[in-house]
Amino acid sequence: MPVVKMKKDEMLKIFGPASVQIISGEVEVLGKKFTESSRFIVHKTRSYIVRALMDSELDFTLAPNAQIQGVEENDPYLKWFSKAREIIDRKYEVIVVVGGVDSGKSSFSILLSNLALEKGFSPSIIDADVGQADIGPPCFISMAYPSEQVIWMRFLEPVKMKFIGDIKPQNNVSNIICKIKELMETALRNDKKPVIIDTDGWINDSHALLYKAKLLLELKPDALVVLGKELYPYFKRFTKLGINIVNLGVPENRKTRNREERRMLRSDKYKEFLYDAPLRKVKLDDVLVINMPLFLGEEISIDELEVEPKDKVLYASKTCDTLYLVLSNPVRLQGFDQLRTRFNVSRTRTLISGFENRIYVSIVDQNNDEYPGLIEKIDFINKTIYYRCKFDVKPQAIKFSKIKLTEDFQEQLME
Repeated sequence: MPVVKMKKDEMLKIFGPASVQIISGEVEVLGKKFTESSRFIVHKTRSYIVRALMDSELDFTLAPNAQIQGVEENDPYLKWFSKAREIIDRKYEVIVVVGGVDSGKSSFSILLSNLALEKGFSPSIIDADVGQADIGPPCFISMAYPSEQVIWMRFLEPVKMKFIGDIKPQNNVSNIICKIKELMETALRNDKKPVIIDTDGWINDSHALLYKAKLLLELKPDALVVLGKELYPYFKRFTKLGINIVNLGVPENRKTRNREERRMLRSDKYKEFLYDAPLRKVKLDDVLVINMPLFLGEEISIDELEVEPKDKVLYASKTCDTLYLVLSNPVRLQGFDQLRTRFNVSRTRTLISGFENRIYVSIVDQNNDEYPGLIEKIDFINKTIYYRCKFDVKPQAIKFSKIKLTEDFQEQLME
């Protein structure tokens, strides 16, 4: 537990996991001030720069692998701070932050929010990273209205969440842009300005740049913060839309997260929203089931199938090209080979009861607000869906994802 004395304007970089107690003086982290007797935690996947606002004394509790380092002369933190203050002083209403993986997008977004709160503004933050979500759970675009300063976006509570259903943005570009715009417009209507939009780190190929270009064309923000000097040439042309471009460097010495740490962070978020969630139920006839073709087709009477043993068939439906069967257990049905011809479909799809257990879903209420849920089971005989959700809302729709969660909240991709 080293005790460190800092002179006014001195800076230190802390790599977690660590706890920092302010013995005397005053310091700031991402614009949030800490005074005598206050403390803050540095998560093992995080690093922060601590800047002394006056002569100060700090008590560090360092876990294994934690470090205290000096700040390099070329570190962009002070430039970040001055540019963030300039952005807030100019009262831009919509600010988009782009950059690569682990470039500091979330940290810069929090810095903007903290400085806005210091000015007496009422900011909003949209967390648009479906894979490394901090405000809401994975697979969601989430928005928070910060009422106090924080140093990590994970300390914020979501006020609205929009389901994408995937942890990768690549196949969901249009939907992501639509949901970001929807949340942005909600924030502006509620006078929660500036609206700070923290994007994902997918930016290293032409498809990613096309996605970010479409996003900017749709949102038309007042300011675009580009983290990474090498990215500026790709975005400088957006000044033609009246967007103010702010290009900033990325710290060379910073905490980066490996794949396992990213999985762990997602698992923690799933647990936060789903662990010990109450079991709820809804009738299939009372809810719209989305993203599950089984429930998009016309329901077929079991007798109409003309298969044996028919008591093994729990549910059947037909779309224009596929006949779906849900069986109580794996069994070879007599008459199965004739089903495609009889129902004029190109294929049959067989599911075994229990396939639905622990599928990750969104529960959509009457106001079109969305909440994370987990399917427990579907009773096909009584046509009832049992699901877990911490939010007590009346479902209007249930949106399925292709993700199942294990008992310890690890992801498994469904076929």
